[in-house]
Amino acid sequence: MTAGTAGVAGVRASVVSHQLAHVGVLVRLGLRRERILAPITVVLFVLINVSTAQAISGMYETPQQRLSLQAGPGANPAFRFLLGELTHVEPTAALVSWRAGLFLIAALGVCAAMMTVRQTRKEEELGRTELVRAAAVGPLAPAAAAAAVATLFVGIVSVAMAVILLPLGADAGDAVAVFAQYASTGLAAIGVALVAAQIATTSHIANLTASSVVLLGYLLRGAADATDDWAWLRWTNPIGWAEQIDPFGNNDLLPAVLSVAVFVGGTAIAGRVAVHRDLGAGLIAQRRGPAASSRLPRVESLAVRLSRSLLLAWAAGIFVYALIIGFMQPSVADLAQGNEQFDQVMRAALGDATLSTLFGMTMLGFLAVAASAWGVNLAERLRAEESAGRAEVVLTTPTARGRYFLTYTVIGAVGGVTLVIVAAAGMVLGSGIAGGGWSRAATNAAQTGAVQVPAMLVVVAIALALYAIRPSLAHVGWVVVVGALLLGPLSGMFDLPQWAADLSPFTHTPLVPVDPMRATPIVVLIGVAALFVTTGWAIFRRRQIG
Repeated sequence: MTAGTAGVAGVRASVVSHQLAHVGVLVRLGLRRERILAPITVVLFVLINVSTAQAISGMYETPQQRLSLQAGPGANPAFRFLLGELTHVEPTAALVSWRAGLFLIAALGVCAAMMTVRQTRKEEELGRTELVRAAAVGPLAPAAAAAAVATLFVGIVSVAMAVILLPLGADAGDAVAVFAQYASTGLAAIGVALVAAQIATTSHIANLTASSVVLLGYLLRGAADATDDWAWLRWTNPIGWAEQIDPFGNNDLLPAVLSVAVFVGGTAIAGRVAVHRDLGAGLIAQRRGPAASSRLPRVESLAVRLSRSLLLAWAAGIFVYALIIGFMQPSVADLAQGNEQFDQVMRAALGDATLSTLFGMTMLGFLAVAASAWGVNLAERLRAEESAGRAEVVLTTPTARGRYFLTYTVIGAVGGVTLVIVAAAGMVLGSGIAGGGWSRAATNAAQTGAVQVPAMLVVVAIALALYAIRPSLAHVGWVVVVGALLLGPLSGMFDLPQWAADLSPFTHTPLVPVDPMRATPIVVLIGVAALFVTTGWAIFRRRQIG
């Protein structure tokens, strides 16, 4: 009997070994594919947390200021919705964890989910998984390798977020609790993404599904914090479980076990599905269009049809975030409560303008950067169309190359403008619902949004020009977006020299309505965007396609 049991165990071990064959090779391949985007993402997380720590340390130095923060913004339902409850004000690390913690935790979950999908369903969608599986690679190896790479990424970010807090007064127990918040939520997102990658037939649907689950948890947790009657909602999702860990308080690691259970369960479900389904198959599929259509006679109609779903997804995400920001805007003045020095500095900088107006300008600047990222996503879609051979098929018709490129350039520009309008509308709607008024908020948002458009167009033009030069350069557009953000809206947090800040087009945007309108930077930015478009158009007409 013992021999029989040992034999069964040996057979099972052999089966598992076969199903995970050469997973180590795929892990190394996955690390190589993430060698650019992952380090940039880690650095961005660290910079945001460091800048938050610097701001908190300078604004709330005394116990009285910290208590005023807890009684003011910390008790405001809008800030509780976005940032969570402020229950601990000592040490400084506790304030930093409150100010950036839950938002960055949710952001890490989205990044981990997208990385997992990128390493699984995206590779399968492009046909590379089928090529890899043709070798002596087990059916579970691609998913296992993706989970390993994403877990390593989550671990690095989690350690960095915890270590940053140690010089700010956090002890070892607090740091471990913060690490558990980030790591457990990231693992849960990986588990959800593994399942989404198995049941969705495209990477776009898988990304949307997994990211929506993470963001829905963030919204449910926000509703629980803003309204005490809904406190039970915290126990419905990994973001709420992360909050229940309560760093600098109970440091209770038991809620993290729930997120780890989601990771384990998601991994098991994804593995079982992966073994039994055919490559390319899935339960959630895109709705197929008709075999023929008289409504797509021109390349312009086809390009709009192919791009509209992507634009709608961007618009929905930006609108929801802008709505939340607008809901907070009337309460921003509470930030200066009990901090006379901060109030004096802001009055000297703003003059007659209010802190709420500055908040709206700043956040619309961030949303304009997000709108410019749509151009990078569009450039990557163009790269995918060319890699799949579909662009070459279109260009075998009487459609000229220059017309093809300019068509997508116009779509990129119109889409970016549309996203800025959506962002402004969302902020106005949120501000109006929260009692901040309508006419003044609409006027300020329209003016601020309008002056952000030229800088946004420059980033979109650069992204499309990079694709025109070489399709593989489309990914570099994300570096351009991150650089525009760090050197532009966030440059003041890092005390950068002026020449470095001037590299971002958003640095040159007039500060309307605080400052008077200046036409010169607007005209120059539009000229720069036109120059990149012209360069991309000229190169695309001559380079080899495919």
